[in-house]
Amino acid sequence: MNNKYICPFCFSSLNLNDIHYQCVNQSCTRMFIRAIDEGTVDRGRAYRSTNDDEEIDVEKSVFLGKNLDGKDALRTKYHIVRNSSGICDICCRPVHKRLCPVCHNPIPAEAEDEKNKIFVILGPKGSGMSHYTSVLINQLKNSFAQEFNGIVVPASDRTEMKYRKYYFKSLYEGGRKLPSNDERSLKEPMIYYVRFPNKDLPGVTLVFFDATDKGIRLESFISNASGIICLMDPLQIPYVNERLRTNNKPPPSEDIVDVVSEISETIRSAMSLSPNSKIPIPLAMTFTKSDVLMKTPENDEEEKVLFGPGSSLNIPRERGVCDKENFMQIDAEIYEYLKRSTPKKFVDIIDGFENYCFFAVSSLGWNPESTILDRSISSFRVEDPLIWLLGNQDSGEKN
Repeated sequence: MNNKYICPFCFSSLNLNDIHYQCVNQSCTRMFIRAIDEGTVDRGRAYRSTNDDEEIDVEKSVFLGKNLDGKDALRTKYHIVRNSSGICDICCRPVHKRLCPVCHNPIPAEAEDEKNKIFVILGPKGSGMSHYTSVLINQLKNSFAQEFNGIVVPASDRTEMKYRKYYFKSLYEGGRKLPSNDERSLKEPMIYYVRFPNKDLPGVTLVFFDATDKGIRLESFISNASGIICLMDPLQIPYVNERLRTNNKPPPSEDIVDVVSEISETIRSAMSLSPNSKIPIPLAMTFTKSDVLMKTPENDEEEKVLFGPGSSLNIPRERGVCDKENFMQIDAEIYEYLKRSTPKKFVDIIDGFENYCFFAVSSLGWNPESTILDRSISSFRVEDPLIWLLGNQDSGEKN
């Protein structure tokens, strides 16, 4: 049994023998409040709510940046047991709901399972992260879960609230492109658990970082991840941008090199790796908006930056398995594409990862010309990077 656990919310490294709990007996909270009023609880005033049936969750309030003396301090009707005995200090009964002692988010039952992996999904501003997040989560809950006999559940009520309010309702119910919106930030990523009860596959924790999530220390997250999906907009590559004729083109940018360089250096620093050492975390480097690269070329210059009809992207992957051969074909094609379209430094940085694979996806399947979606969403290969990480994780290894 593994007693070490990385919390996917705050990425604190925990010993499961030293955690907090929550008691489901609501009368314990009322008794705890009475004990505070009687002066028998150490630092009791910090936990005293204005209501006699609630206590302030100090740890979670601090983690989310709430004012402990204000109205936004988080409250709970269930008493928090701040010791590792597994026994409620009020009713003296066993308690089973486990909490991270740093952020007080729940610790799942599978925490001791050494096969549990954390995959981080991130993308810089303009990479298409918001649409990819919205579509991938919806695909995971529906077609992916059915294809792989999996179960996909949010790790907290806040994750599901954030997804439905800021992603699903706008895109799927409102039929609108997702705007850049700082209100989405909840000072924590969205987290989903993926489980495969009837298959010999590891449980997976997916951590989605939106570009609007402020104050999150990425160095802790990505250096402790079991795999990384990093998104990039190919239209921001100057070589591609200058030659491609399409509406709503973003300005060309060199950020693509800077983002990957920052990820690489952050991991090397956190893991104390030398510049010549290979980074051991698998990396799925993913083109978003690839639908614009698959149209019929209008001139010779455009033909240089488009995937033709013979592209390996048009070959369907085998269903229900990690189709390594298909992924390797796509990887080789995009690798050559990047070698001729990006600075050599970019490919060199990616080569610094021990195991990596290139992917091309499209969240919407087409390029909307306005904020209103006048066609249905027809996503393209959005699950590929995750399936590769779930597989042997050696399909993208370079010699």
